[in-house]
Amino acid sequence: MKANFTSILLGLFFFSFANAQDLSYARKIIEKLCSKDFAGRGYVNEGDKKAANYIREEFTQLKLAPMGERYFQYFGFPVVSYPARVFLNADDNELMPGEDFIINPGCPSISGNFKVIRLDSTMVDNNNEYKKWFKKNLKSYFLIVDELKGKKFINQARADAILKNEVKAKGLIFDKQENLVWGVSMGFEPYPIIYVKKGLLNRLTLKIKLTVDATLTIHGTQNVIGYIKGSVQPDSFLVVSAHYDHLGMMGNESIFPGANDNASGIAMMLDLARHYKENPPEMSVVFIGFAAEEAGLIGSLFFTENPLIPLKKISLVVNLDLMATGDKGLTAVNGSVYPDLFSLLQTCNSKGNYLPEIAPRGKAMNSDHYHFSEKNVPALFFYLRGEYHQYHDVGDTYKAITLSKYNEAFGLIRDFMNARMKLYY
Repeated sequence: MKANFTSILLGLFFFSFANAQDLSYARKIIEKLCSKDFAGRGYVNEGDKKAANYIREEFTQLKLAPMGERYFQYFGFPVVSYPARVFLNADDNELMPGEDFIINPGCPSISGNFKVIRLDSTMVDNNNEYKKWFKKNLKSYFLIVDELKGKKFINQARADAILKNEVKAKGLIFDKQENLVWGVSMGFEPYPIIYVKKGLLNRLTLKIKLTVDATLTIHGTQNVIGYIKGSVQPDSFLVVSAHYDHLGMMGNESIFPGANDNASGIAMMLDLARHYKENPPEMSVVFIGFAAEEAGLIGSLFFTENPLIPLKKISLVVNLDLMATGDKGLTAVNGSVYPDLFSLLQTCNSKGNYLPEIAPRGKAMNSDHYHFSEKNVPALFFYLRGEYHQYHDVGDTYKAITLSKYNEAFGLIRDFMNARMKLYY
């Protein structure tokens, strides 16, 4: 039987601040997950496996009940990784991977000395210049092509063909990058692309020395799943999820720690698990640390295709990602898809005076909520907004994040979950 909505929210409001969390626990979790031992929680030095084991240890200490094989749900997928050399030297100046340049996700192995051609509009639109350069065999050349991006040409088809490397150069270079944002690939690309931070290549650069050691393997990994059994409705479930993987390493030096994305989400998930262990819920609450989100939401896809609980018994999925800020508020992806849920979230925020703004977004395939809502399971993805610009780069470190609105976000998410559960009693 549904409870009175107003009384639920008033009750939640009065105990909100009494249960606010200490930041020390979240900071401990994030610092550990971002340490060098975890190698960016990717596919070098067993980084994601170490992270999964750490989350399982936390579940064990909290005495969550396990799902799967001792909290693990195993699966595998193909992934490209860079465990050894990633080296670039331009005109005898060595550049640092991750800080000065990145390679394209899925960059194939390559090693050698290569000539460089910087392209401009004249070399595209002037037929004599084009023939002069492109009658060459370009298999030993890298083309610097930034000056062809976003411009209109007399021969636009020719410019587009160069940007797609239909001229069969050894590879392409984009050398005006403000931010070096990396990713994960499940297969090799046909040729290398190098992205270099703006101002680091001389306009007269004539040669580079490049070495990339790439591997493609079938990687075994695991979702990490524990739960707290509901005291009144044990066969109804609310799921809290966050992905624990990140980008790993580019070579044997450069680590992508992933503090905001998504050690912060794991910290929030574990903090909520602590809360509900101390304040037993009437509905069962399941906590899932998803693997392989960065590779294409693979962990959540595997779970929804092989669910350990009936999907029709899940009343709500709350997916947490990018939880390190909040000064500009919170965005709820799928908020416009589920207007009643979004209205409940807004009411909880107003009652608790937690965050400056709660903004809805529509459907988006941008985190692990997606495959649940595609199976008709109500699912919201929460992320916090603020002045933090490190994303998928080496600068997303434990020391860089602020957690400025962590307690407020925790209070809001807790109140929202409680209100959602109460509506089903």
